[in-house]
Amino acid sequence: MQNTNNTKIKTVTNFNSAENSVQLHIDLADKNYSVNGHAVESITMYADADCYGDLAVNWKYEESDNDGYVESTMLLMRNNNSDDNVTETMGQFYWESAFDEELASILADAGFSREAVADVCTSEWGMQDEGRASYDANCIAEEMLTAHNIQVLEDA
Repeated sequence: MQNTNNTKIKTVTNFNSAENSVQLHIDLADKNYSVNGHAVESITMYADADCYGDLAVNWKYEESDNDGYVESTMLLMRNNNSDDNVTETMGQFYWESAFDEELASILADAGFSREAVADVCTSEWGMQDEGRASYDANCIAEEMLTAHNIQVLEDA
């Protein structure tokens, strides 16, 4: 994947020479984004030549947002049938695509290619967490690495 916005991508990523890795961090704290009343604070992702983490949209979570949570009796992951505030917010990200357009715009503004942005999709429900919406973003990771001249391994 060829992207000519490497300089722009470098403004939202940090290269760690000791680990030969790149960390994406886009601060959104002052941008007034929210989902289900929760402030969206940042977008983060880790990548190295062997491994890509998930892209995380980090949102403000309070312990009281879990009030009323009903634990799942059959699953080890979060019960998506509970009607508490955290589960509702996670569902807004995951099922209702409540932040998809904003995420695409933010990533494009950060210099990622149209193809890489279009490749972003929500991860499986079990990857969602209190205060973090999880997305698969392999092409974003590849462009992060390429911007810092890290060779992408085919089996990553």
